Amino acid sequence: MKYKKANVNIAILKYWGKVNALINIPYQTSISVTADNFYTLTNVELDPKATKDIVILDGTALSGISYTRVAHHLDALRKHFKRKEYCIVNSINRVFTKAGYASSASGFAALTAAYIDAIGAKVSKKEMSKLARLGSGSATRSIHGGFVIWHRGNSHDTSYAEKLQVKWPEFRMLFTIIDPSVKKISSRVGMQITIEKAKSYADYVKQSNESVEPLITALKENDIDAVGRIAERAAELMRNVMLEAGLEYHTPKTQQLIQKVKAIRSKHKIPVYYTFDAGPNLILFTLDEYVNEVIRLLPEVKISVSGVGGGITSARS
Repeated sequence: MKYKKANVNIAILKYWGKVNALINIPYQTSISVTADNFYTLTNVELDPKATKDIVILDGTALSGISYTRVAHHLDALRKHFKRKEYCIVNSINRVFTKAGYASSASGFAALTAAYIDAIGAKVSKKEMSKLARLGSGSATRSIHGGFVIWHRGNSHDTSYAEKLQVKWPEFRMLFTIIDPSVKKISSRVGMQITIEKAKSYADYVKQSNESVEPLITALKENDIDAVGRIAERAAELMRNVMLEAGLEYHTPKTQQLIQKVKAIRSKHKIPVYYTFDAGPNLILFTLDEYVNEVIRLLPEVKISVSGVGGGITSARS
């Protein structure tokens, strides 16, 4: 079976909240790095005789909210391309689904690319990133490989992702698994709660957008310390508005690991920094030469190492 493969991406500079939730226009510009070890494979086949979409994930037919999100995205793609056929979707997920890693990003990026392939359309990556965004905001970034910027924009045409001109093959992500369970409050719901309840939300957005240019500069200079400091500050600013809105995605183990990472940095002079999304698990940023030592210093933590991954590709299984 022929698939489209999309890798997960991890936001170094976050977005948390949408100006327009219908088409996923964010309040903030965000910057991410595409990973190479977690991904989604998706095949889409058109079925002119079908009366609805069939969606199979890891061998199981989807139903409920998960099915509805996929079907709605396929509706949006059908509308855009002026098609009517329903689809049979087969996906294989190699991500810790909903545990705080970007499973929806790789999932909707792969779905978008597979649908476009199924109908034989020719679409630029810029246009593909806009269409992927309709399914999941962060999916716009998983269209591309390497380091990626998602311009927040103010409309469908102006909100898209593109690859930054950054070469940094030594950059590494260490995915930690503190708690692999499904998070109780989805990112989509959590964002809306934060916008409604966090009084400092506007200031958070302002500080986040002011970090865009400094982060681009640090990435182009391959400055791990500058990138790490911006990443940690961005994550903590996001968590602060979450807490203000009454949301807590961390566990005591999350906070314990944060303190251990800081101790490794200060005691062993190793440039290792943390970030997190809406979940209990941390992603650590460091360089290839320090990976083994960081793992040695965290023997109780389950870690998966990732390099910088590529954008949408074709695959067979």
